[in-house]
Amino acid sequence: MEKVVFDWNVKEKPEDFIVREVAFFEFSEGGNFYLYLLIKRKLNTQEIAERYNLGYAGLKDRNALTFQYVSSEEFLGETVFEKVSKDSFYALVYIGKINRKIKIGNLKGNKFSIKLKGYRLKKQDWFINYFDLQRVLRNKEKGKKLLKQSNRRKLRWLENFYIDAYLSHLWNRSLMIFLQECFSGYFVEEKKLKYFIPDTDFNRLMDSFPRFWSILGYKVKLKEYEKRIYSTVLEREGFDIDQFLQKMRELKIKGDYRKTFLRAEDLYIKDGRINFFLPKGAYATMFLKNIFIE
Repeated sequence: MEKVVFDWNVKEKPEDFIVREVAFFEFSEGGNFYLYLLIKRKLNTQEIAERYNLGYAGLKDRNALTFQYVSSEEFLGETVFEKVSKDSFYALVYIGKINRKIKIGNLKGNKFSIKLKGYRLKKQDWFINYFDLQRVLRNKEKGKKLLKQSNRRKLRWLENFYIDAYLSHLWNRSLMIFLQECFSGYFVEEKKLKYFIPDTDFNRLMDSFPRFWSILGYKVKLKEYEKRIYSTVLEREGFDIDQFLQKMRELKIKGDYRKTFLRAEDLYIKDGRINFFLPKGAYATMFLKNIFIE
């Protein structure tokens, strides 16, 4: 089967990968929280949020130029700016007062502007909604190890993060098997992780392929074909599916349903950059992998 190697370093410089958060807020003069726009370069969201006790909707890439909304219980001033190093900085720009603290997931999505660097792309706006390697590459084995060892009912935040990464890996693997049963296609590979891309079109996906695929958890109702494929994947990973789901119950991991494919919106190319909007939870780099031509 054909393999395409994705060797596009989309974040060579922060300005190569610009992210702008899209969210909606109701402003209130009597609100208890102060809404700020956080602009940062070569810094993690979390390190700034911890410094000022900020609420935020999502973690934005470190090696990027990013714009996102944060909330503070205290008024920090109209503008806060700090140059942390010769090539990193952050700014907080006051917008107004809101009633509620911003929490994870409180956004519609993100707008991306990415430098093309001469690479060729398909004229296509849909993509398979895999979790990308920044979530699973360094974290999935840690999550697997925790599930092999842990019998505790209450997990720490970082433990939950690693287990979520492993469940994302299982979601990718199981969906790929089902896609290969339904379509011909090829693989895109980056850093030894492979993603199956079906040779089809959006209308055929809409007509013949499930729009959601289960993320494992004790509250999820698996369809027969999902259970069959997850059983195969888990067996290869050294788990029995019934015991695995019991482990999910013990650890109070509910599971979820993730869209199998999405469309990029507001897609256009201008001045050597590709620009588009994706809903929350989708990866810009995965969209690029789906439309990349080697």
